[in-house]
Amino acid sequence: MSTTTRRGVIAAGLAVLVGVVVATVFHAAVGTRSYNFWGAAMVIPLVLLVNALLIRHVSRKHDEPWFAGLLAAGFALKMGGALSRYYVAYIVYGGAADAQRYNLYAAVQYEQWRNGVITFELGGKQGTQWMEVITTALYTVIGPSPLGAFVVFAAFAFWGQYFLYRAFCIALPDGNQKRYAVFMFVLPSLIFWPSSIGKEAWLMFFVGVTALGAAKLFARQHGALLLLLSGAAGTALLRPHLSVLLFAALFVAQLFRPTAERSTAIISKAVGVVVLGASALILTSQSASFLGIDDLSVQAVSDTVNSASEQASEGGTSAFDSSPVSSPVDIPGAIVTVLFRPFPVEAHNIQMFVQSLEGLLLIYLTVRAWPQLRRLPRVLRRTPYVTFSFVYTSAFIWAFSGFGNFGILARQRVLMIPFFLVLLALPSIDKLQEQFTPRVREPARARR
Repeated sequence: MSTTTRRGVIAAGLAVLVGVVVATVFHAAVGTRSYNFWGAAMVIPLVLLVNALLIRHVSRKHDEPWFAGLLAAGFALKMGGALSRYYVAYIVYGGAADAQRYNLYAAVQYEQWRNGVITFELGGKQGTQWMEVITTALYTVIGPSPLGAFVVFAAFAFWGQYFLYRAFCIALPDGNQKRYAVFMFVLPSLIFWPSSIGKEAWLMFFVGVTALGAAKLFARQHGALLLLLSGAAGTALLRPHLSVLLFAALFVAQLFRPTAERSTAIISKAVGVVVLGASALILTSQSASFLGIDDLSVQAVSDTVNSASEQASEGGTSAFDSSPVSSPVDIPGAIVTVLFRPFPVEAHNIQMFVQSLEGLLLIYLTVRAWPQLRRLPRVLRRTPYVTFSFVYTSAFIWAFSGFGNFGILARQRVLMIPFFLVLLALPSIDKLQEQFTPRVREPARARR
């Protein structure tokens, strides 16, 4: 047996052993003897084994010596995030969480699915109902174990974060890849929030798929169209308005994408603009139907967003007075609120306090990245993926500026933060200066 194979076998064995230990320790901590525990005791080791093999496989494609260790550490943190989310949802809050709704529905329906009777109804909140269907499909395979399902969903979201990292590497080969990788795999909000039965984990995966498709599209690599179609389908299933924001940003980035002088490049850009424009219109129509909007004017959409914001701001210690963007004067406050709040003095529980520390970290990183951010207008003209990230981040801030609940806002913005972090991991000043300096062509030597 070769050394590489032996290491793979040892890693797989350790993954299974760690899974059993984690499930047993967690069982002792929460004191349950139901199938929730026994199902998790079977599912968690299997999830760790499969992901250990996947991490080993993708690590071979990266030459950076630090990447394999960081990816493995990121996955371990993600599993810790899943257990933390479970503990908060079921022990701290006693099951008063969205995950419990999906769990209860799936626990009733999964046996019928196993018997071949697959039925479900879609009516009002289709995103929530689709999440119930997705959870039922998972329970059909693993059984009614919410603890096991939390781990599966967390692993699903983890690979979405990996796709976001891969997209960054393809789109910005001179960018600070190590910094962005640390952001994606170590940032507390990305570890904690998309790590449970819920929409955030599902959407994180398909947002990552969309980002990777966008990067491949701009780099003219194969597979971009399939990834974009998959990303659109996955996000539109639960939140079509998120699909609208993503594909509208893609459309803008493609529209202002630098075009080579070759006729084929001009035709390719034109086709891309038409296809993305049509996709954005289709998704906008579906989103309008999803939100119950008949009028697609800016005012009608703004009124609907404000109405949803008011509903999301009601109740709880996490509520605060929001300021939806209605004029340019409101923009600075909206940026600060959506990206950086709550501040430590506004935190009323441990989750909010950790979130506030992350906000302070993001403020520090933004100040550190200011020299690169000053050159952002020139970067936007040259790098379409940065344009895509900037437009999506800006649109997200506008759409969610009226949400007056820190808990809901923290959960929602994990689907935007990876794109904001792109702006904080731009190439160094020296590399940017080299890109912006026009190359002087040497005159061709006269033929003798």
